[in-house]
Amino acid sequence: MLAVIAVLLLLLPPAMPFEGSECDGSKYAPNSTFQANLNLVAAALPGNASSMPTGFATTTTGTSPNRAYAMALCRGDVKASTCDACVAAAFTAAGANGNCPNNTGVTMYEDACVVRFSSVQFLDFLRADQWQPGELAFQITPAFGNVTTVPGAWFSAAATVILTAVVDHAVAAVGNSTAMKYFATGEMDFQPKIYAIAQCVPDMTPSQCQSCLRTLVIQSTGLLVNTKPRWIMSFVAWCNLRYSVQPLYEGRSMLQLQAPPPPAVVPPSAAPESGGAGTKTKAVGISVGIGCSVVLILVCIFAFVVCKRRAKATKDGHPPALQKIAGAQCTIFDLPTLQEATENFSEKNKLGEGGFGIVYKGILPDGQEIAVKKLLERTGHGLKELHNEVLLLAELQHKNLVRLHGYCSHRDDTLLVYEYIKNGSLDNFLFESREESALNWEQQYNIILGIAKGILYLHEDSSLRIIHRDLKPNNILLADDMDPKIADFGLARLLGEGHTHTKTARAAGTLGYMAPEAMHGRMSPKIDIYSFGVLVLEIVTRRKNSSSGDHDAVNLLTDVWNCWTKGSISEMIDQSLDEYARSQALRCIHIGLMCLQPDPDDRPLILSVIFMLTRDNMEIQAPAQPAFFFRRESLLASLSSYDQPDIILDDNVSVNGVTITDLYPR
Repeated sequence: MLAVIAVLLLLLPPAMPFEGSECDGSKYAPNSTFQANLNLVAAALPGNASSMPTGFATTTTGTSPNRAYAMALCRGDVKASTCDACVAAAFTAAGANGNCPNNTGVTMYEDACVVRFSSVQFLDFLRADQWQPGELAFQITPAFGNVTTVPGAWFSAAATVILTAVVDHAVAAVGNSTAMKYFATGEMDFQPKIYAIAQCVPDMTPSQCQSCLRTLVIQSTGLLVNTKPRWIMSFVAWCNLRYSVQPLYEGRSMLQLQAPPPPAVVPPSAAPESGGAGTKTKAVGISVGIGCSVVLILVCIFAFVVCKRRAKATKDGHPPALQKIAGAQCTIFDLPTLQEATENFSEKNKLGEGGFGIVYKGILPDGQEIAVKKLLERTGHGLKELHNEVLLLAELQHKNLVRLHGYCSHRDDTLLVYEYIKNGSLDNFLFESREESALNWEQQYNIILGIAKGILYLHEDSSLRIIHRDLKPNNILLADDMDPKIADFGLARLLGEGHTHTKTARAAGTLGYMAPEAMHGRMSPKIDIYSFGVLVLEIVTRRKNSSSGDHDAVNLLTDVWNCWTKGSISEMIDQSLDEYARSQALRCIHIGLMCLQPDPDDRPLILSVIFMLTRDNMEIQAPAQPAFFFRRESLLASLSSYDQPDIILDDNVSVNGVTITDLYPR
């Protein structure tokens, strides 16, 4: 018996240390004022946190713009000496030779503590008017090994029960003077035992802690469905939730839970009795056998008919590759229906034209208005683009994304059917001279924020990390309330779980909105941040980035930077704005310039962009000179230096130049 127990213990995966890091800030110079302030914070915070009963402390040192903010939260069960050592080790791990060298914004997740420091006041996020749990970028890390000794469904049910229990107990602990605030541990009598821990930052309100942890529960248990048993750790700076088949904490568990009952097992049929009972059983068996034979014959006939129809469909021009697309949750339209809806794709129903197709307005027989995108023939790319858009948009649901209703494929025609957006694209409102189409500042600001939230969903909240790769004004549609909706995911690049960068031999996007590295085929979420920066400047100034009609004109990015360095940036915004609106507009320009940094690592994450947009007192780093572009002739001469880039050329054609860093204008 002892030998069996020893073998089972060896099969259990060890508890993985709860470690990770997030780098979310610009770079600071070695021996700079910010580094000096950060060193002071790093020296004070370990002692401050370890001396507090809750293991939580915040501190700040210095003055703007080099002020350093920091917080530390130690696990509720650790000793003061362990807390002190963990916080100190976290600062070392994030330092010049660590995970986030010379980064002004870092979050370190250690096994016994969480440490965060930044050049901005991030604690403002906990204010009642700022708390938005839907904007939190949660991270969930599954174990490398699985528990294979019990059925997956049973283990998943048990893990869900204990996670929910420790969350409820942690939130309830706020009213118990003998318990650690927002901290709970639990143990379930399972085979193997399951241990769980939940914790929130003590400065949170009970509702904030509850919403933070319950979001983690939902996301964590989502990974448990139909999988082998596994343990998961999930975290964000404000709360964390973990469970394992090995102890995660010191001392006795706060909760002792019983395992849920195992799944019901259907017992084998009893042997037939002699006499009348046996005769009845035999008769039932014969009847069942006959019935099964009939069903089997019907199934074979049905399968034969289906195969014949599929073969005919393929012969008529429907490629077999569409069979896997048909599994998406959307409608498959036939071509005559869309021809009738658009009056045979009449020119009067044409809404616009882009690099991948022409869009027409249509009305279905039930009166529903739709937008039909007829993809252009692109030497085999049409089906690939259809596949991308259907699989992506059928799964994505967000108020700032255009919804896909369905698709149609008939011989050489490939069409996508979207919701119809009445107001059309953003470029019609920004660059039209008609007064009735002008946007007021509140609408402009809400459009900027809405685009950012749509990008956040694509980068962080969707099931896969998605890079749009072609953000520009005519890919932003405006709904009736002028809320922006991001359209056209035909160029989206998917990143698998755990990847942040990829490389492709094909550069795709629109010149004038493409990040410098994208022209070399290097893809990361930061190329969307760059495009967003261009969009922000265009929205605030109501000017295109460049004008193909005037080859000698300085483009928008260069013009904005020149005014920024001269201290005359106010000249580029609407002079009729009131003081608060002018302040918002100038802040948006500042954020736009931060998004246009030549080095992708210097551009903020989209979550940080949203923080900057929604928190007026949040300090923003001084931008360096952006990656800007020259006129058309320079680009055409320089394209030969790229290895046959496949670039969608827009009217705004440009090239990035060498950049330098100037002093921050006062």
